[in-house]
Amino acid sequence: MLFAVEIGNSTINIAFFRNSYNSEFEIFSFDTQEFSLFSNTNQTDIITKTVIEPLNRTGKFDKKLHDNIDCIICSVVPGLTEKIFIFFKTLCKNTIVMDYKIYTGLILKLDKPETFGVDRLASSVAAYELFKENLAVVDAGTATTITIVTKNGEILGGSIMPGIGTMNYALTEKTASLPTVDIKKNFDIPGKDTHSAILNGIVLGTVYAVEGIIKAVEKEINLTLLTILTGGYSELISKHMKRKHLLNKYLVIEGMRLIYLKNINFRRTL
Repeated sequence: MLFAVEIGNSTINIAFFRNSYNSEFEIFSFDTQEFSLFSNTNQTDIITKTVIEPLNRTGKFDKKLHDNIDCIICSVVPGLTEKIFIFFKTLCKNTIVMDYKIYTGLILKLDKPETFGVDRLASSVAAYELFKENLAVVDAGTATTITIVTKNGEILGGSIMPGIGTMNYALTEKTASLPTVDIKKNFDIPGKDTHSAILNGIVLGTVYAVEGIIKAVEKEINLTLLTILTGGYSELISKHMKRKHLLNKYLVIEGMRLIYLKNINFRRTL
């Protein structure tokens, strides 16, 4: 059994694999900001009541089987990493915390690899293991990131821009009259009202930026890149992209499972 805990800036995802050699999982999600406001005790209670107890009641998980349970943590929120690590360390036999030094089978051809996000690393591993091609891995979350991975297993770098939700929030915070818009609504082109104008601006702006950046990278490195979309806004972006692509919303979770399997015999914990 394996818990894969993804601590993101907007969402905490806890995935439970009954078999770490199988890609099937159940997922439990929390709002990161709301979760961080609770005390350590309340955070523990929340995970116990919303994840552990339901799994226990359905017979899918027995916390008494300590020797059969492991955990891997992928966090981009340092303030929550150790707190969640402590909880799962008491529950699991092995708890691995990802950093840029963890063995992945990929080579980080970067100037400052220590600054490379572990979420991007996990999604890159999953995409590479699935396709073994030259890849542009697009993670559409709080930030929209593009990571370039070659078929030789090299991470060459990429791009980072504000995510759709971040742009939505920033417009409201930094202007006197622009509202926060409902991302799920349809929009006109051109926008017939302020809501539609904002929505098509941030959604299509992201889509065209992603497509344009990937095209520029392909020209620069003289490679054709298979595009993979993942992350919370990936389905929204997918609807409007003209570039051929594949969609896997939980690519980071799959990457964490694969990284766990590569490292279980060479454990690195906090």
